[in-house]
Amino acid sequence: MKSITKLFSCFAILILTTQISRAQNNTAQDLKKNIFSGNIGGTSSIMGINYQRFVGNKVAFEIGLGLIGVGTGLTIYPKGLAENGARFYTGIKLNSVVLVDVGGGTVAYIPFGITFFSESPFIIGFDIGPARGKLISSSFGGQTSETTHFYGFGNLRIGRRF
Repeated sequence: MKSITKLFSCFAILILTTQISRAQNNTAQDLKKNIFSGNIGGTSSIMGINYQRFVGNKVAFEIGLGLIGVGTGLTIYPKGLAENGARFYTGIKLNSVVLVDVGGGTVAYIPFGITFFSESPFIIGFDIGPARGKLISSSFGGQTSETTHFYGFGNLRIGRRF
């Protein structure tokens, strides 16, 4: 339940940042601002699909659906969106994982990454960053345990802009 609350809180933050991004000097009006990608790691938990939408020239939000979880994130490209070339980014990404008969957990991490845009609609990107993960394990006997770890987490994605 807390994971769902965190996801909704993230969406509320995204809505608030939309107002900030509208105030940005958007010199890239005609650029494609949607990305659909296949991911390993990131907001789609272990492996899945991801949708990213730029709400300005520098800010994007994303949502992912994976094999064992869902996630969301806010991405900031300091140099802005580009038609082609490499762009560094950071932000915050959250995902929630559910494993039947084992338990579940949440991961929050701060990515430091790069996305390679090209003249073709295809992109490739990767990131890595510090993460905080909480795992809640459960059993049929009704006993549960909770552990929290700090570690590195990352994302590899290949996608298409439209």
